[in-house]
Amino acid sequence: MKQLSLLIFILFFYQITASSQPCLPEGITFTTQAEIDNFQTNHPNCTEIVGDVTISGNDITNLNGLSVLTAIGESLFIGHNNAIINLTGLENLTSIGGYLNIWANDAMTSIAGLDNVTSIGESLFIGHNNALINLTGLENLSSIGGYLNIWANNALTNITGLDNIDAASIVNLFITDNYSLSNCEVQGICNYLANPNGTVNIYGNATGCNNPPEVANACGITLPCLPYGNYYFHMQTEINNFQANYPGCTELEGYVKISGSNITNLIELNVITTIGGSLYIWYNDSLTCIRGLENVTSIGGELSIVENDALLSLTELENIDANSISDLFITDNSSLSTCKVQSVCDYLANPNGVIEIHDNATGCDSQEEVEEACESVLVPNINAEFEISIYPNPAKKEIFILVENGTIIKEVNIYNQIGQKVLHEKRITNTIDVSKLLQGMYILELVTNSSKIREKLVIR
Repeated sequence: MKQLSLLIFILFFYQITASSQPCLPEGITFTTQAEIDNFQTNHPNCTEIVGDVTISGNDITNLNGLSVLTAIGESLFIGHNNAIINLTGLENLTSIGGYLNIWANDAMTSIAGLDNVTSIGESLFIGHNNALINLTGLENLSSIGGYLNIWANNALTNITGLDNIDAASIVNLFITDNYSLSNCEVQGICNYLANPNGTVNIYGNATGCNNPPEVANACGITLPCLPYGNYYFHMQTEINNFQANYPGCTELEGYVKISGSNITNLIELNVITTIGGSLYIWYNDSLTCIRGLENVTSIGGELSIVENDALLSLTELENIDANSISDLFITDNSSLSTCKVQSVCDYLANPNGVIEIHDNATGCDSQEEVEEACESVLVPNINAEFEISIYPNPAKKEIFILVENGTIIKEVNIYNQIGQKVLHEKRITNTIDVSKLLQGMYILELVTNSSKIREKLVIR
């Protein structure tokens, strides 16, 4: 009798073990309803898929055949399904080891069915689901391991369902281009804004969720500078309210993008001194000048000025340290004729990366035109009062100094862009050797018997 009981126990144990086991390490793709319906027959006892799962098919209407699944080891992609209304059938799924991507499901109005998923190992993407109204069904989701990206869901009005996500598990936040989305103040998002672990990207939604300050205000918090950026200005009101929305914020991390058809001026950005990433000034149809950026002294990426049809001059970018610019793009600004500003000239003299200058107005229509304009400011350097000429400029190996009317040069000093003296001469002839200087922009100082004269000097 004992042997029979033991045998029954062993059989029962193996039956339980066999009924729940990892499977499909190579993953699986479902493209038809029949493949969904036949899953349990084709893969008996398969409850934990080790690899990726893709569900993408025009005739798939429901996921009931997947009701035995409890875990997916890698990623789950549900996309380009024209008939799925919700995710009923996945109620027993509790964890996804990789990302969850719910993308371009035109008929999906709800993501109910994911109610028991508690963790996603990587990013959560929900995008281009044009009938999706809310995110109800994710209430038990407590952690993700990457980006949270809610993008371009045209009917989405709120993001209820994200309340319980641990903000510390979100790496970067994107809530963008959801045109009906006006309510974003769920607890998980409020907690993230209060203490971001990565960038904040909120724009292109309805009023109430159109930018970080709107969401922060609804959450009852005040934003300082965003510790990782980024900053988007798509409307004049966002420019006007910058100092009120980010009190005391002068040094911006991340990149700054200024792009809006009704933006006419940048004056209220005049407190900004540094930008940690790239500066993009794109598609501003009404912006004639960029006054407000004159106090910016450095950026941490590319300087990109593209398709600003009314923009006339870059004068206000004069003070940016050219060494802080990685790449330079000045293109398709049909009225822009003045690009010979210090930062641009310095960069062209000693570039750090890619240069594209074209399709602007005459004077700034090509790199060659801007270089010529920069040189015309500097060559020849003639001081009319003392009748001193310096040439060639730009120079490579040596410069010549011609003096008239009895002016005596006592010493020559050359300073680099950060004010360091890199050359000093007291035994003056009419020739100064500059061959050991690196390429770039310098200040040449001539100490005469009556005054000091300073001129710009370019070394190539």
